[in-house]
Formats: sequence, C-alpha cells, structure tokens
Amino acid sequence: MNKKYSQEELDQILLSKKLNEFYLAIIEKRQELLTDEEYEAISRNSTIDGDNKDEVEDLIKTIKTDEHLKDFSDVFIRIMYSLAQVRYLTILTMIDDDVYDIGSTRFEDFKRNKIIHFDNLTTLYDESNARVRYATPEEDPSLKKRTVLVDLDDESIFYAYKNKYIHQEESEDLTKDFLTEVKGIPRTKNRQQG
Repeated sequence: MNKKYSQEELDQILLSKKLNEFYLAIIEKRQELLTDEEYEAISRNSTIDGDNKDEVEDLIKTIKTDEHLKDFSDVFIRIMYSLAQVRYLTILTMIDDDVYDIGSTRFEDFKRNKIIHFDNLTTLYDESNARVRYATPEEDPSLKKRTVLVDLDDESIFYAYKNKYIHQEESEDLTKDFLTEVKGIPRTKNRQQG
C-alpha cells in the first residue's frame, strides 16, 4: 500500500479523532508463510491460539532443545508460526478507506490478516478514562519515535477484553462486518442474529 500521508500528517489525523472512532479488535494471521517483518513482530509479542496451539508450542520447544534441530530452529519455528493460529489484540481506526493499526503504527493488510472480534473502544472506555495523545521515547523507552497512542487510565479492562476474546474457538472472518460498521452502515443481518 502506498501511504497517502506523511507520518506527521497521519499523526495529526489520529490525534483529531474521537474515541468512538477507535475499535478494539482481535486479529488472526491467515495461515500462510509469514514475511520477515510479520515473523519478527509475531515472535516477539503474539499469542498462539486455536485448535493446534498445544501442538505448535510443543513442537517449538522440541525444535529449540533438540541437538540435531536447534541449528535450524529459526527456520522451523517460522514455519510453525506460519501454520499456527496466531492472534493479537490491537486498536484499529479508519484513515480514508484504509484500516490503520494504531498499536503497530501501520495499515492493516487483510490479505494476510483477518478480524475475528471487534468492539468500539467506547464500549469499555470514555473521555474520562482514555484519551488519544502523543507518547515519546523519553516517556516510554520501548518506543523508537514519537508515537500517537490511545492512553488508558485502567489497562486491566483492555487485558480483560483480550483474555475474554483471544481464546475464542470460532475464528470467523469479520473483516467485512468491521468495514461495513465503521463506514457507518449497520452490521450485516447474519451478524445481528449471531
């Protein structure tokens, strides 16, 4: 995707958005080989969930410790992550017709990922306990640059949401429902019945 805006312009767009324009979403990586960038991000901070979770985690442990396999562990583990149902919680918003992942500071690629659960951020937070603001590397050493984020007074609600939904068995692709709702059209009929 070609960026339509500079990072500074994206930051200003994000800062001007109201909380109800942000959505908590559980994203699942589609089961195909990962790019270098995806693998690096996933291996650092994602949760493997789904039917094959225990099997994948056991295989990764075996690969890391087996005398004959450990030299090839990076290649094997990458394949395991590609085949696993890897999920993570993030905050999404729309910029024009594209979905922006505020946690990863990038546009979502729905050829590689799918949304399997989402809720408007204001179902859990409002202006009294959350705000959109700049964060700097001086404030948070894990940041590499000045970043726009949603600042939450009580992050336990955020993690409770993650724990509730990241382990869901069903992984129906709700990406189209998300795009429909966020663009101002009610959710599809079958989603309302579900």
